Amino acid sequence: MKILLTVFAIALTFTLSHSVQAQENLAPSAFVAKLKTTPNAQLLDVRTPKEWTAGKIESSKCVNFMDADFKQQVEKLDKDKPVFVYCAAGGRSTKASQILKEAGFKVIYNLQGGGYADLAKEGIK
Repeated sequence: MKILLTVFAIALTFTLSHSVQAQENLAPSAFVAKLKTTPNAQLLDVRTPKEWTAGKIESSKCVNFMDADFKQQVEKLDKDKPVFVYCAAGGRSTKASQILKEAGFKVIYNLQGGGYADLAKEGIK
């Protein structure tokens, strides 16, 4: 019985340690610094296409948070690569980050306390 419990405990620990998901809220300057030093980063803009075309970061992918199929669209992204999420002011990106976490994305950075304009000021292209 002790052996069975030990094996179960080890299996549970292994499973949990490999499914841990990180979501971190970052202020604009920390978000930019982390983005610049993270290899294979995915930059996700969750504003509307109209907002995106009015001003965008070329390296970003626009997936409209307001679309009914938002969850299905983000499923196309690589869950193993870090994803950096932003919107216009922080509300949609916070909600989108939660959806990404629930979908199994491993590392999520949410821009908090700012939005696209802050990133543009920082020179992100």
